[in-house]
Amino acid sequence: MLFIRDINANQNIIHKGLNMSVEVLKDIRKELKELRLLYKELVEKLIPSEQPTPEERKAIEEKDQIVNEKELMKTLGKAHVHHKD
Repeated sequence: MLFIRDINANQNIIHKGLNMSVEVLKDIRKELKELRLLYKELVEKLIPSEQPTPEERKAIEEKDQIVNEKELMKTLGKAHVHHKD
């Protein structure tokens, strides 16, 4: 009978251990959720998301234009650019 009592005691220990493990996992899950929320808030503060201005939105939505080098240099303020044709 001593042997059966030891088995029952071991089963109770295992059962308690499993219950503790489940609780520990629940606590870890809760803490991870909190950490994700804190990280999200931190990122939002460090990298603010801004809406584009109407001018920027227009530039994003417009079809791209292809210009030659002379036009590009003129736009960049380098009017006296010599190039070979």
